[in-house]
Amino acid sequence: MARTYDVIVVGGGTSGLEAAKTAAQAGLRVALLERKSDPAKVQRSCAQMFLMNMDSFYNEHMYFCERTQKWVFPVNNFSVTYTGGYRKFYACHFIAPNARDRIEIGDYESNASGQGVAACVFNKNDLLRGLFDEGRHAGVDYFLERNVTAVFPHSGRCVEVKTAEGDRLAGTFCIAADGINSRIARLTGMNRQRIFLFTAGSVSYYITGVQFDRSEVICMGNAYDHNGLGMVHFCMLPSVYRDDEYWLYIGGDEKLDFFTRRSAFSHWFKNIEITHKRSAVITAWSPTPEPFKDNVVFVGDSCWFAEAENTGALLSGHRAALAVAEALHRGMPNRKGVMNYLTWWKRNWPETHDYKSFLCYAVFFKLFDEDELNYLHALIRHKLPWSLNPFNLAGHIMHALKPHRERIRRERPALARKLDRFGPETSIALMKPATRLGFPAL
Repeated sequence: MARTYDVIVVGGGTSGLEAAKTAAQAGLRVALLERKSDPAKVQRSCAQMFLMNMDSFYNEHMYFCERTQKWVFPVNNFSVTYTGGYRKFYACHFIAPNARDRIEIGDYESNASGQGVAACVFNKNDLLRGLFDEGRHAGVDYFLERNVTAVFPHSGRCVEVKTAEGDRLAGTFCIAADGINSRIARLTGMNRQRIFLFTAGSVSYYITGVQFDRSEVICMGNAYDHNGLGMVHFCMLPSVYRDDEYWLYIGGDEKLDFFTRRSAFSHWFKNIEITHKRSAVITAWSPTPEPFKDNVVFVGDSCWFAEAENTGALLSGHRAALAVAEALHRGMPNRKGVMNYLTWWKRNWPETHDYKSFLCYAVFFKLFDEDELNYLHALIRHKLPWSLNPFNLAGHIMHALKPHRERIRRERPALARKLDRFGPETSIALMKPATRLGFPAL
């Protein structure tokens, strides 16, 4: 016989732990199922950034209050306690392949001096541990080392969840918080309503011994190996674990070796040491038409396409839990009961951020060759608005190039034609090879 709860949360990441804790604090009987033995232990690649209020993200203007140790979400009227370590950084730089010219997002000097806004990296282990402990104190029943094998509506008014370990749990609602490779989205048939985009693997390294100017910055760019690897994309930002450590996404050991030893950027890496390595594989889909099916409420990347970030995970987990509590309090254990969440999600997620805008950002620097990128980076000399919103960055760069378009047409007509054609449809076309190589799970 199934154990019964008001809500069953599947997934013990940021969105799931926030949802479980919030629902329990609202007086609900809550169970959380997680496949790891320790939900607070981060094992996958993650940049561990908290996107501060330099611009709107999901129509929120969140900030970190260091004095109270709270992440504050003023628009949605809640906060999250964070007592762990953090490290500030002050700009985002896109570096040209020549390792010299750069497009600067944000005023590094102003932000570093305290006159502007800093962003930060944080210790995700500490965030998850805090949420886990708050949930336990509020009465959440944790089922760890559990692999969900079935989720289905039962008796018309509840959702039954089964695990490979033999558990049977029934809840009036289920909150699917099992991330971008969501098994719940597959088991419920949610993915049949979505467009498959790509499967991507990521490898990241924590390294010490890096030396480059304006060290407290996130930097991205392409290096070029003309002897086999071709374009090598990288992203590097400060690490929260040590003051002399950086997180570097580079795509694998062979690319790391080229980038740090033989590329134009190698002078940054004279005496580096790899402290640890992480990886991840993600399967990205278009957003679901609605984050709800048969009393399963979807949150975070389980229903989004990618890049909900920790911000979006906390927001959606919190709002979904409150909607479930309201639905049960009002005696409306159905779609109508959680309509506040469904309306909020639609307005603040797909209607605010078009996933195709993110694809534009993801492929922008892959559209051009090495010489064209060096040329474009040298054109933009002024600092662009400070933003880490991945849905806006390509637009900021295209806007900064507008005053130079006639010069580009005159000096580089082929490059001008590429820029004229660039947009969402171009980005989707450039993603086609990755789409064909992917492995969607319906």
